[in-house]
Amino acid sequence: MANYTAVSGVLEALKAYLEQFKDMLDAVSVSVEILSSETLKAGPVDATHKVGIYLHRISIDPFGRNRHLPPKPGPGNQPRKELPLNLHILLIGWSKTTFEQVVLAWAMQVLGSGTELDVADIEDHIADNNRNWQDQDRVQILPEDMSSEDFMRMWDSLPHDYILSAPYIIKTLRLEPVREEGGEPVQSIVLPVGELQ
Repeated sequence: MANYTAVSGVLEALKAYLEQFKDMLDAVSVSVEILSSETLKAGPVDATHKVGIYLHRISIDPFGRNRHLPPKPGPGNQPRKELPLNLHILLIGWSKTTFEQVVLAWAMQVLGSGTELDVADIEDHIADNNRNWQDQDRVQILPEDMSSEDFMRMWDSLPHDYILSAPYIIKTLRLEPVREEGGEPVQSIVLPVGELQ
């Protein structure tokens, strides 16, 4: 199960996944970059062709709110609530030339209508203290359904004017709750009944 470092780990895994298919672009040299808000604010600064991955929002997955993780081994342990996160990203055609549509279409074709990354894809990109992912841990990368109005409103709030892009969602990243150290188990308490003598 993941901890907070898995957010950046999953983005790095997505970057590595896209980079596996760079040979599809015969005439264009392309790279993949995870964009920060500051990088997005500056915009493309040279004529290189990139696909930008920009995380613009993290939300709680409403369908995972009631899922529980199995209890830890040992007596008295209870099932634990997980924290299910969805990562909302933009794939951005990052170029100062008209190749922005080429590199964005390439990334969209690679991801198709749904790509799944499992622990084998992710484990090389997560911190050493977060290597307790299970075989069943996986995330899906899907096109995000967003109206044109919502899409443009989102760009209005970002630190750069509109750039050719496509919204995607990475779901569901399951974070393990922080362990709460419990005290000793409650013992039976016997109270006397009747008058004291």
